[in-house]
Amino acid sequence: MTMSAQMGKMRAEGRRVYLDNAATTCVSNTAFEAMEPFLRGAFGNPSALYAEARAARVAVEQAREEIASLIGAAPHEVYFTSCGTESDNWAIKGGMRAQAKAKGRKGRFVTSTFEHPAVLNSARALADEGFDVAYASVTDGGMVDEASFARALGNEADLASIMLANNEVGTIQPIARLSELAHGVGARFHCDAVQAFAHIPANVNDLGVDYLSVSGHKFHAPKGVGFLYVREGAPLEPFMDGGHQEDAMRGGTENVAGIVAMAAAAREACENMASDAARIAALRDELEQRILAEIAETCVNGTAPRVPGTLNVSFMGIDSASLVELLDERGVCAAGGSACSSHEGEPSHVLVAMGLPSERTQSALRFSLSNETTVDDIDYTIGALKACSEQLQPFALLDLSSF
Repeated sequence: MTMSAQMGKMRAEGRRVYLDNAATTCVSNTAFEAMEPFLRGAFGNPSALYAEARAARVAVEQAREEIASLIGAAPHEVYFTSCGTESDNWAIKGGMRAQAKAKGRKGRFVTSTFEHPAVLNSARALADEGFDVAYASVTDGGMVDEASFARALGNEADLASIMLANNEVGTIQPIARLSELAHGVGARFHCDAVQAFAHIPANVNDLGVDYLSVSGHKFHAPKGVGFLYVREGAPLEPFMDGGHQEDAMRGGTENVAGIVAMAAAAREACENMASDAARIAALRDELEQRILAEIAETCVNGTAPRVPGTLNVSFMGIDSASLVELLDERGVCAAGGSACSSHEGEPSHVLVAMGLPSERTQSALRFSLSNETTVDDIDYTIGALKACSEQLQPFALLDLSSF
């Protein structure tokens, strides 16, 4: 069955409510209209010399200027990538390796225990290469413990990486304070802002970061495009060998249509950030309050401050994967964790890092709203949750160990 046929079948079967915007968002009309000319008309390779190529090059550089202006950076500090995972890998591995070459030693990398897998697996790769890796703990409310972070830094750290907003519970970390601690011991600071950019302010100077990772498809740009901010003077090795693209730091023909779309989506989202955030947070709070009031044995994971659209709730005694499947059958899209780890069958490493008991980690769902979420969507979701919870509750009471 083709994708269009599958989507048509879903529409015919009934209503769909999409509450997994932290995983990905639909492409906005603004982004689509911006990218369309560069798919068929001005499709030239921006590295060539003829008119179509020059038009593509101008579009890429205008997008770079747009992105830079939105984060308080200079255009030459913005490098286009394929996604947030690439940006994280580049900043962490490229930053640490560059410092190792300059200093003649392999230094220390510091992060927290509940980062995105792109950061945690980059840390493991560095450890395999002989770098020293240290981890800061997090509180049961989903905040990086500052004292633990300071201890992990010690006096020898070269680079630290902490996300601005957690991808599962949505908690906003005190990046300005943490980057200050890192700089105080001579370390550079990287911030994964994939879940935060275009939803809350992310000015690189206010945050005090040396590197910032962003992915376009989290704010209604297409998949396959992102960017990495690198403060002028911050050490970084090229991402891969190739041509002269991205100041000879990332070879390969640029994704012109995606880059243009990302800049358009970013501008629109940032212009509407305040009003969208207030409306989305109000809907998120209504969903939270109604779940807690109308469905027994539920609790919220992660304390304020949170990004406007993210809500993580444990439905005690109910397996999260089973609940996700039943919700899908009733037309509601939610997640049992991050999309990057939802097929692993293990409890959320984020909730485990927060020290939550297994009854909460194994029953947690993430709902993530967008500017397209409506009050009717919340009403429908509550009805679906109540029906699914009632359907699954009898099975939760069974002691399967005797079978």
